[in-house]
Amino acid sequence: MSSSKRQQSHLKFLSFVILIGLLVSLVGCAPAPAPAAEKPTAAPAAAAAEPTAVAPAAAKQKIRVTGIPGPAGNNLKYAAETFMKKYPEIEVQVDIAGGAETEYKPNFPQIAVSSDRPDAAWYWVDGRQYQDLVAAGALEPLNEIYKSEGLDKAYPEATLTKYTSTDGNRYAVNNDVVWYPMVYYSKKAFEKAGVKPPANGLYYETLEEWYDVAAKLRAAGYEPLTIGGKEGWRLGHMHDTLLQRMIPQDKLNDLYVNWQPGSKPIIKYDGPEWQAVDKMMKEWYDNGVVAEGDLGRNYAEGRALFVQEKAAMYQDGSWAIGVLNSEAPDLDYGWMLYPQVLPDIKPKFLLYAGDGFMVPKAKDPKAKDAAMKFAAWMTSQEYQSLMMKNKELGLVTSRIDLPADAMAVLEPKVKAQFETMAKTGTSTGWDDPVPGDMAEKSFILLQEMLTGTRQPETVGQEIEKLAEQHRKG
Repeated sequence: MSSSKRQQSHLKFLSFVILIGLLVSLVGCAPAPAPAAEKPTAAPAAAAAEPTAVAPAAAKQKIRVTGIPGPAGNNLKYAAETFMKKYPEIEVQVDIAGGAETEYKPNFPQIAVSSDRPDAAWYWVDGRQYQDLVAAGALEPLNEIYKSEGLDKAYPEATLTKYTSTDGNRYAVNNDVVWYPMVYYSKKAFEKAGVKPPANGLYYETLEEWYDVAAKLRAAGYEPLTIGGKEGWRLGHMHDTLLQRMIPQDKLNDLYVNWQPGSKPIIKYDGPEWQAVDKMMKEWYDNGVVAEGDLGRNYAEGRALFVQEKAAMYQDGSWAIGVLNSEAPDLDYGWMLYPQVLPDIKPKFLLYAGDGFMVPKAKDPKAKDAAMKFAAWMTSQEYQSLMMKNKELGLVTSRIDLPADAMAVLEPKVKAQFETMAKTGTSTGWDDPVPGDMAEKSFILLQEMLTGTRQPETVGQEIEKLAEQHRKG
């Protein structure tokens, strides 16, 4: 799923430019002048004492931070508010840009190298724009923050992979996460169809089980799995899942970055590994796993089929739990992961950790130090705990080591998924770190493949053409 579509699905925060200054000024009051000395009885009158000189209060170090409207911006403001209480010598001004992905996303790379660049910024750690910033040397390395905040142990493996650049440095920290895709299932439908949830409690271990589940659900009068494939990013989620289950992680890691200029890929999109994934996705559709007519339904229409109990299973991310609880409060549902495909690759959660925070190359050493301190605060265990307890923010921590009281605020199913994810492991969906044109093209190609207007073998060939264009710069 592209970062654009994912953010729209669970955040929805496009708005006009808002300038929000979190200015906390402390005004020192000079003490009153000392009283005049009394006159000695046997000496000339003494002059009144001069007021005691008071050293001026030290000037605060000011930094400017930019971000986008919605939960991400609200989180920045809350972080600034709590940070300034902890570090009153630093003043943080938060500027919220309008337009989000239509303005801020394409313009920030230019802003980050301009004379008017902010001292720190929220930005997507996705695709070409972020990689261009890194390649241009526009960002300060944040390796010391990873050490000071223990992030090498606190971040899931997918986050660490995503945030480690090809030169070995980390140029951003992660604010919050969502994960995807889960398969939500109706307990009533499963019982009626004589279907049992996975024996291991998390996923079916063979495709035979998976196909048998779909067949039994159909026989009981249910559509098996609803997605909403009219919107291509929904298909991208399923495809990302199959990539994780069919391509070893080291080769998958190469697919995340082998489009970069000058790179020499160890695996290509027109190769047998990628083609096998496309064929498997077509096989799932051909075997009746997905609801009839799903490619003609959008996101909301696909979900409605599950909410109305016409489909027994529904694909979506962690954010869907709040939506389902609201739209179908009486629906008794569980969740699982997509099944295992190859015996030697265990299923993992796909983690979206693209909400990053970074420090553009500083012009002033003091401002840099303050910005680094704020970046460390954003991802610290202390602030992440405060963030979690602030229910108005509605965000989930990027760390897997927060104390129990901070995690207790989560909805029970969300909490169970998060805790299971920390044990099972994580991977990154392919369409997040690659350039937008490659991701968007893949969605169209998958739709064409599933409607029968394109052969599976040709999907990777088209994506490889785009990748080669990026490699040439």
